[in-house]
Amino acid sequence: MQIRSGKNEKSFYIIKFRTMTNTTNSEGVLLPVEYRLTKFGRWLRSSSLDEIPELLNIIKGDMAVIGPRPLPPLYNDYYTDYEKNRFKVRGGLIPPESLYFDSFVTWNKQLKYEADYANELSLWLDLRVLISVFKTISKRTKTDYGKYVRESLNIEREKK
Repeated sequence: MQIRSGKNEKSFYIIKFRTMTNTTNSEGVLLPVEYRLTKFGRWLRSSSLDEIPELLNIIKGDMAVIGPRPLPPLYNDYYTDYEKNRFKVRGGLIPPESLYFDSFVTWNKQLKYEADYANELSLWLDLRVLISVFKTISKRTKTDYGKYVRESLNIEREKK
């Protein structure tokens, strides 16, 4: 379980499969994700089966089926005022960026898509996101999603 920020920045524990080790360097700092991801973890992530335990969070009411990805509270200080709109709604299993068929989305794009989603929330928008997911899944055999790694939001934004 990991702590995440949900609606109104309220923290909750998200249920996840463990896909990485806690391997550190000689100074005790965690190695980058690409070195800690296990073979089985890479497969779980590339198949999206690592998301199955989150169904329990949906049943508990911590998450919705569709909505912004719940992220660690550590990131809360790094959002712009507009990006904080993502906290108007519950976090979700299926992210709004699914609409854009962008497999390797940047933090700026992801957070914009999520804030836009929260501001424009409607049943029609949820249906469009859901339909786009099925289109994306049908194309998945061409892309290895398990190898894509981006820096943590806090590290990326501290560099600027």
